[in-house]
Amino acid sequence: MTAPVQNVVPLFNEQEARDDGAGAMPMPSDDATEAYALDAADWPGAIQLVRDVGARVRRARDLAQELTRESQSLVQRSLSQTEAAEERARVAAAAAQKAILRAEKAEEAARLAEARAERAEAQAQAAKAAEAEARLWLGRLYTSLKSEFDSLTESE
Repeated sequence: MTAPVQNVVPLFNEQEARDDGAGAMPMPSDDATEAYALDAADWPGAIQLVRDVGARVRRARDLAQELTRESQSLVQRSLSQTEAAEERARVAAAAAQKAILRAEKAEEAARLAEARAERAEAQAQAAKAAEAEARLWLGRLYTSLKSEFDSLTESE
């Protein structure tokens, strides 16, 4: 674990820390205070604290790099998915446009077929009327020829 902060080598004596910054120059300390500071300093603890802080900084840096890589990967994947979706949308739009054109051609062909069917029906009705007229005319001709033939055969 990490060493407590009080085990770090003091940079200023306690008098200077309480000074509220009134003196611009650090006050010279006496020999007793320096000796106490050197005796009280936990150098292995301070070194371990620096190592622990360094390890935490490295872990934080590694985590930040990993998060950056993951973010870039997500962004790249999102971009490629977006591009693929846009391509699918373009293909779908082109297919829809072709389908619309085919439907319009089919509608035109259906209209033309309906018009041909109506003309054929009109021609069939005209042909039936002509046939009926021809039958009527043939019936009259037959009747007329028969009466002529009968009159010729009777007169003999």
